[in-house]
Amino acid sequence: MNEEIINIFNNAQIMALSTACKNSIPNVVPIASKKIVDSNTIWTIDTFHNKTKQNIIETGNVAIAMWKGKSGIQIKGKAKYHSEGEIFEAGKEWILKSKPDKIVKGVIEIKISEIYSVSPTYLDAGKQIR
Repeated sequence: MNEEIINIFNNAQIMALSTACKNSIPNVVPIASKKIVDSNTIWTIDTFHNKTKQNIIETGNVAIAMWKGKSGIQIKGKAKYHSEGEIFEAGKEWILKSKPDKIVKGVIEIKISEIYSVSPTYLDAGKQIR
């Protein structure tokens, strides 16, 4: 990830996480708790997910969109849902440091496959960044 992507990711207050079930019915939810783990992996925290959790278990396909001002990115990837184990415990430890009252039902681990610009300019909109 380049500095621009990291800056947008870290400064976007809310991102939209989209999933689809095995019948291709889409679902999108707002996410505030997010973390870059490494250049290929991000985590989000599940506090309220129902359809999102089920869709991740069924297909694992996700797309995320976020913006900082008029600069935006879309991240596509494969997700795994963790409700126990090493990733769950590490994610829970991370989020509870900044949000001690947060309910953590699960950690969504997303392996990034593609990143696109969603900035509203003729040069950037839809351009693959990675």
